[in-house]
Parts: sequence; C-alpha cells; structure tokens
Amino acid sequence: MAGGHNDRGYSGLHPSDLFSEKFYSDMNIEHTDLSNYNPQCDTLILNEKNKSEIKEICKKYLRYLDKNIAVWNSAQSGYNVCILLNYWIYDKLTDLFGADETLNINNAFGSFQLLWNYSAGFPKTIPHSEKCKPNFDLFKHHDWKKRKELYDYYVNFDMAYSTANNYDEKCEGYYKYIEGKVSLYQYFENICTSNNSICPDIYDKCLAYNPNSVLRTIKCHDKIVAERALAEAAAKARSSHNSSRQEQESGPGATDAFSRLATDSGTMLSQENANIGSKFGQSVLGVAPVLLTATALYRYTPIGTWFRNLGGTNPNSMSNINEGEMDGFFGDSENYISYQPM
Repeated sequence: MAGGHNDRGYSGLHPSDLFSEKFYSDMNIEHTDLSNYNPQCDTLILNEKNKSEIKEICKKYLRYLDKNIAVWNSAQSGYNVCILLNYWIYDKLTDLFGADETLNINNAFGSFQLLWNYSAGFPKTIPHSEKCKPNFDLFKHHDWKKRKELYDYYVNFDMAYSTANNYDEKCEGYYKYIEGKVSLYQYFENICTSNNSICPDIYDKCLAYNPNSVLRTIKCHDKIVAERALAEAAAKARSSHNSSRQEQESGPGATDAFSRLATDSGTMLSQENANIGSKFGQSVLGVAPVLLTATALYRYTPIGTWFRNLGGTNPNSMSNINEGEMDGFFGDSENYISYQPM
C-alpha cells in the first residue's frame, strides 16, 4: 500500500490499528464524490507522463483537506498531520514514476504548491504560515523512507504503548511492533552520532520511545521473554536429539557392521580362493600320469618310432628338434611333480 507499510506480521495487530496506517489507508479510498475536485486539479501544470494518475492523487488530497478542516492547524495535535500528507503524496508519486525518477517526482510534487495555496471552500482566517504546504526538506535525503518510518512510529507510539498495557489480547502484537523498530533506532543513532546536521528533526523527541528502553516496561514483556527462552531450549533439545540419532545411525555401530561385512567377505573370498587352488591341484595331479605315460611311450617303445616314421621325418632331426622340444616340456617333469598313487 502506497504511503504506508504492512504490519500484519505482528501477531494480533492489524494495520488499521495504527493511526499512521489508518490515515494512509483512508487517503487511498476511492470516494464517490472525488469528481467534485476536478476543476481545481485540472489547473495543475503537469507533463503528460502519468498526468491522469497525478490528478487522482490531487483529488484525494483536496477531499481530505475539505473534510478535515482541523488539519490546516497543525498545532491542535501532538503531531503534524501535514507531514503525513506530504509523505503520502511523495510516496504515491514515487510509486508512479519509480524511485530513480527524482526530477519527475519533484516537478509533480512542486505542482501541488497551488493546491496548498488554494483557499476556495476552506477558512480564509487561517494564516498562510499555518496552512499545510509542500515540504521539500522531507525528501532531500536518500533515506527519506526510513525517516518516514520514524515519524510514523512517533505518531503511533502513544496508542501502541497504551494498548499493549491495557489489553492483554493485544499486548503481544504491539510489543512486537515496538520491538520491530530496534534496527531503525540503531540506524539513526549511528547517523546522528557521526553527523548531527543530517539527523531527523523528530529524532530528539523519539529518544524517549527507544524500544530498548520501553520494552521492559510493557506488561507482557516477562511472559514473552519466558516463552522465547522455552522455545529456544526446546529447539536446542531437538537439535541435540537429532545429532545423537544421526551419530547412532552413522557412528561406531555402522562402522562395526561395515567391518563385519568386510571380514565376512574376506573370509568368503579366502575360502573361494582355497577351493580354486584345490581344484587346480587336483586337475594337475589328474593330468600328470597321462603326460608321464605319453613321454615314456614316445621315448622308449616302438610306438615312438612308429610315430616318427609315420611323419616321414629324419630320426636325427626328430631327435634334435622334436625330442628336444619334448624334453623341454617333459624331460624334467619328474623333478616338479611327485605323483603319488591315490
């Protein structure tokens, strides 16, 4: 919502409960009588860009002044509603043009000067110095949105603090709203300490509303602190329990199981290797008698001569080559294989 910020994040707190948010919300209402202010808004000198949208802002602004005459005299309230009007208009223009279009925003904002001077329908007895008029000083700083937030908090504080201490069901919501401004105060504390010349005018008045000072004085403070301590302790307990459970699942027990698996696997592999060796040995022992018998027949019986003659080879050649080759394979077999009858 242009002109305000959403505080729905605070439990039990609705934006309309805060005066500044209600003000900005009311300014955005599309009233049926807005067309009554067309003649005045048509006098604005504007560029074509977003011209119709700017006129809509103009009509809503004039209607508010028309229906709330008291706003022309800012001394009647503890805060200046005119500042809220300035912030609302400038924020709406920023939404229209974009935050980087400073020149267009300032030109459109300056055109509202005529409206501030406009007196038709308004009391002419109010001095010009007391009339609500444009305040460019509010927007000369790049952090004007933060300054707007600080002013909104200043406007809302009394009601927020009082409600928190008088309505139990709303205490937590307003407590969190005030607590949510801690970082805002830290921001301006740093600025005002380093360079007082750029410190917001309202800052000194806001010092008494510093969350670090007032939170402990709200009636539900102790209850909220205790609940948060319990929640934190419970979260730590859950985290510790989960860590222990993970260690149990992936710790020494898992390692022992893996070791047992590796040992069992090693034992199985050793047994398989032993079986393979045994089978190989048995195979060799089974083949050995056949080879020895063949060697004897070849070398010492007529069968060997018959094989040599059958091939038509020279006995000497066979003796020199084939027999040498055979000797290489069989000659010393008895030295390597000791055959024992089964």
